[in-house]
Amino acid sequence: MKASKFVIILAAAVFFLMGAESSYAQMKIRYVNSQRILAEYPEAQEVQRKLDELRASYEKEYNQMLQQYDQLAKELQSQSLLLSPEKKAEKEKQLQELGMRIEQYRIQKLGPEGEYFQQNQKLTQPLFDKINRVIQQISQDEGYDFVLDVVQGVVLYAKPEYDITDRILEELKKGK
Repeated sequence: MKASKFVIILAAAVFFLMGAESSYAQMKIRYVNSQRILAEYPEAQEVQRKLDELRASYEKEYNQMLQQYDQLAKELQSQSLLLSPEKKAEKEKQLQELGMRIEQYRIQKLGPEGEYFQQNQKLTQPLFDKINRVIQQISQDEGYDFVLDVVQGVVLYAKPEYDITDRILEELKKGK
């Protein structure tokens, strides 16, 4: 959505730089609700479903590893007095290694540069590109000067008649 931030900044600059009210009247400005597009567009729903499943599988595995760690820690604590120093050191080492594996798994799968993040980018970028292409095409066809996204928080008020979200969804569902 970096492109939408650029459009918003550009729109704000144009509004401030133009002095005559007649210039505003000639501009064609519309808005969309990107959050609604993502919620109602079937392809976006499918991408979100896949991402939710992937995240759930990673979290399930992570939680199982945490349970295994807790179990091993409880065993060590309950048997601490009965174990020889060598056996106790061995169990502590196992616990420490498991803790490190758990942290590595979390970073590798769920971290900011992990597999989930990469898969999210891989699946959502083509979707965002498609949505942006449709917005650009409709904007060009209809001669809109600016199309703003209300989700970005810049549009404080807009008449519903200027909302082209339904039109964008319609075109996306056609497979444009």
